[in-house]
Amino acid sequence: MKFLWTKDLRLNTVHVVDVARALWAVAALDSEGGLRKGPVSAVEVYNLADENDTDQGSINQHLEAIFGIQTGFQGTIVSQFAKLNLASVTEDVNDEHLQPWSEICKAAGVTATPLTPYLDKELLRDNALSVDGSKIKTTFGFVYERPKMTTDSLREVIVEFEATGVWPKGATN
Repeated sequence: MKFLWTKDLRLNTVHVVDVARALWAVAALDSEGGLRKGPVSAVEVYNLADENDTDQGSINQHLEAIFGIQTGFQGTIVSQFAKLNLASVTEDVNDEHLQPWSEICKAAGVTATPLTPYLDKELLRDNALSVDGSKIKTTFGFVYERPKMTTDSLREVIVEFEATGVWPKGATN
Protein backbone atom coordinates (compact mmCIF):
# COMPACT_ATOMS: atom_id res chain seq x y z
CA MET A 1 0.00 0.00 0.00
CA LYS A 2 1.47 3.30 -1.08
CA PHE A 3 0.59 6.68 0.38
CA LEU A 4 0.82 10.16 -1.04
CA TRP A 5 3.38 12.72 0.11
CA THR A 6 6.22 11.65 2.41
CA LYS A 7 6.89 9.77 5.61
CA ASP A 8 7.49 13.10 7.39
CA LEU A 9 3.91 14.41 7.03
CA ARG A 10 2.80 14.97 10.63
CA LEU A 11 -0.53 13.48 11.75
CA ASN A 12 -1.33 13.80 15.44
CA THR A 13 -3.36 11.03 16.99
CA VAL A 14 -5.13 10.59 20.32
CA HIS A 15 -6.31 7.33 21.86
CA VAL A 16 -10.09 7.16 22.19
CA VAL A 17 -9.78 6.57 25.96
CA ASP A 18 -7.91 9.85 26.33
CA VAL A 19 -10.47 11.68 24.18
CA ALA A 20 -13.28 10.54 26.48
CA ARG A 21 -11.26 11.39 29.58
CA ALA A 22 -10.39 14.84 28.22
CA LEU A 23 -14.01 15.62 27.40
CA TRP A 24 -15.03 14.78 30.96
CA ALA A 25 -12.06 16.60 32.46
CA VAL A 26 -12.91 19.93 30.82
CA ALA A 27 -16.70 19.62 31.10
CA ALA A 28 -17.14 18.44 34.69
CA LEU A 29 -16.36 20.25 37.89
CA ASP A 30 -13.77 18.72 40.20
CA SER A 31 -16.60 17.81 42.58
CA GLU A 32 -18.07 15.73 39.74
CA GLY A 33 -14.82 13.94 38.94
CA GLY A 34 -13.63 16.46 36.36
CA LEU A 35 -10.74 18.90 36.50
CA ARG A 36 -12.69 22.17 36.21
CA LYS A 37 -12.62 24.41 39.31
CA GLY A 38 -15.56 26.60 38.28
CA PRO A 39 -18.29 26.80 35.65
CA VAL A 40 -17.55 27.58 32.01
CA SER A 41 -17.85 31.32 31.49
CA ALA A 42 -16.72 31.64 27.86
CA VAL A 43 -16.01 29.51 24.80
CA GLU A 44 -12.92 27.39 25.35
CA VAL A 45 -11.02 25.25 22.86
CA TYR A 46 -8.63 22.47 23.84
CA ASN A 47 -6.73 20.55 21.18
CA LEU A 48 -5.77 16.97 21.92
CA ALA A 49 -2.54 15.60 20.49
CA ASP A 50 -0.30 12.66 21.16
CA GLU A 51 3.18 13.18 22.52
CA ASN A 52 4.77 11.18 19.70
CA ASP A 53 5.03 13.77 16.94
CA THR A 54 3.36 11.04 14.89
CA ASP A 55 3.92 11.13 11.15
CA GLN A 56 2.92 9.02 8.15
CA GLY A 57 6.10 6.98 8.44
CA SER A 58 5.40 5.84 12.00
CA ILE A 59 1.75 5.14 11.21
CA ASN A 60 2.86 3.01 8.27
CA GLN A 61 5.09 0.95 10.58
CA HIS A 62 2.06 0.18 12.76
CA LEU A 63 -0.07 -0.70 9.71
CA GLU A 64 2.62 -3.06 8.46
CA ALA A 65 2.78 -4.85 11.82
CA ILE A 66 -1.00 -5.09 12.27
CA PHE A 67 -2.05 -6.04 8.75
CA GLY A 68 1.09 -7.77 7.47
CA ILE A 69 1.38 -5.47 4.47
CA GLN A 70 4.17 -3.47 2.88
CA THR A 71 3.72 0.28 2.80
CA GLY A 72 5.56 3.07 1.09
CA PHE A 73 5.10 6.40 -0.63
CA GLN A 74 4.18 7.28 -4.20
CA GLY A 75 6.94 9.81 -4.69
CA THR A 76 7.01 13.41 -5.81
CA ILE A 77 5.65 13.05 -9.36
CA VAL A 78 2.60 10.97 -8.43
CA SER A 79 1.94 13.11 -5.35
CA GLN A 80 2.05 16.32 -7.40
CA PHE A 81 -0.29 14.78 -10.00
CA ALA A 82 -2.65 13.84 -7.17
CA LYS A 83 -2.52 17.38 -5.83
CA LEU A 84 -3.69 18.70 -9.20
CA ASN A 85 -6.43 16.05 -9.55
CA LEU A 86 -7.44 15.50 -5.93
CA ALA A 87 -11.15 14.88 -6.58
CA SER A 88 -10.41 12.20 -9.17
CA VAL A 89 -7.70 10.56 -7.06
CA THR A 90 -9.98 10.52 -4.01
CA GLU A 91 -12.71 8.87 -6.06
CA ASP A 92 -10.26 6.22 -7.30
CA VAL A 93 -9.00 5.53 -3.77
CA ASN A 94 -12.55 5.17 -2.46
CA ASP A 95 -13.53 2.91 -5.37
CA GLU A 96 -10.52 0.72 -4.60
CA HIS A 97 -11.27 0.35 -0.88
CA LEU A 98 -15.02 0.60 -0.26
CA GLN A 99 -16.10 -2.59 -2.04
CA PRO A 100 -13.41 -4.85 -0.53
CA TRP A 101 -14.18 -3.45 2.97
CA SER A 102 -17.86 -4.21 2.42
CA GLU A 103 -17.04 -7.76 1.29
CA ILE A 104 -14.69 -8.37 4.27
CA CYS A 105 -17.37 -7.14 6.67
CA LYS A 106 -20.07 -9.24 5.04
CA ALA A 107 -17.91 -12.38 5.09
CA ALA A 108 -17.21 -11.82 8.80
CA GLY A 109 -20.88 -11.26 9.64
CA VAL A 110 -20.51 -7.53 10.30
CA THR A 111 -23.85 -6.19 9.12
CA ALA A 112 -23.62 -2.61 10.37
CA THR A 113 -20.55 -0.56 11.24
CA PRO A 114 -19.78 3.13 11.66
CA LEU A 115 -16.25 2.41 10.45
CA THR A 116 -15.43 3.03 6.81
CA PRO A 117 -12.38 3.40 4.59
CA TYR A 118 -14.12 6.31 2.81
CA LEU A 119 -11.92 9.40 2.57
CA ASP A 120 -12.89 12.99 1.94
CA LYS A 121 -10.52 14.71 -0.45
CA GLU A 122 -9.46 17.10 2.33
CA LEU A 123 -7.91 14.15 4.16
CA LEU A 124 -5.67 13.40 1.17
CA ARG A 125 -4.22 16.90 0.93
CA ASP A 126 -0.57 17.33 1.81
CA ASN A 127 -1.41 19.31 4.93
CA ALA A 128 0.04 18.25 8.22
CA LEU A 129 -2.73 17.39 10.66
CA SER A 130 -0.91 18.37 13.79
CA VAL A 131 -1.89 20.68 16.60
CA ASP A 132 -0.49 21.94 19.86
CA GLY A 133 -2.17 19.89 22.57
CA SER A 134 -0.45 21.47 25.55
CA LYS A 135 -3.24 23.82 26.70
CA ILE A 136 -5.31 21.08 28.34
CA LYS A 137 -2.23 19.93 30.22
CA THR A 138 -1.20 23.38 31.43
CA THR A 139 -4.74 24.60 32.21
CA PHE A 140 -6.07 21.47 33.93
CA GLY A 141 -3.05 19.30 34.62
CA PHE A 142 -4.53 16.68 32.29
CA VAL A 143 -2.30 13.64 31.84
CA TYR A 144 -2.75 11.28 28.92
CA GLU A 145 -3.04 7.62 29.91
CA ARG A 146 -1.88 6.61 26.44
CA PRO A 147 0.39 9.46 25.32
CA LYS A 148 1.99 7.62 22.39
CA MET A 149 0.55 5.62 19.53
CA THR A 150 1.85 2.08 19.60
CA THR A 151 1.06 -1.05 17.64
CA ASP A 152 -0.32 -2.58 20.84
CA SER A 153 -2.63 0.38 21.51
CA LEU A 154 -3.98 0.15 17.96
CA ARG A 155 -4.52 -3.59 18.36
CA GLU A 156 -6.38 -2.88 21.61
CA VAL A 157 -8.84 -0.64 19.77
CA ILE A 158 -9.30 -3.23 17.01
CA VAL A 159 -10.01 -5.96 19.60
CA GLU A 160 -12.67 -3.71 21.17
CA PHE A 161 -14.17 -3.06 17.73
CA GLU A 162 -14.23 -6.81 17.07
CA ALA A 163 -15.91 -7.44 20.42
CA THR A 164 -18.66 -4.92 19.65
CA GLY A 165 -19.17 -6.38 16.17
CA VAL A 166 -18.14 -3.35 14.11
CA TRP A 167 -14.80 -4.76 12.87
CA PRO A 168 -14.40 -8.08 11.04
CA LYS A 169 -12.66 -10.70 13.17
CA GLY A 170 -9.48 -12.12 11.67
CA ALA A 171 -8.77 -9.08 9.47
CA THR A 172 -5.43 -8.41 11.19
CA ASN A 173 -2.25 -10.33 11.96
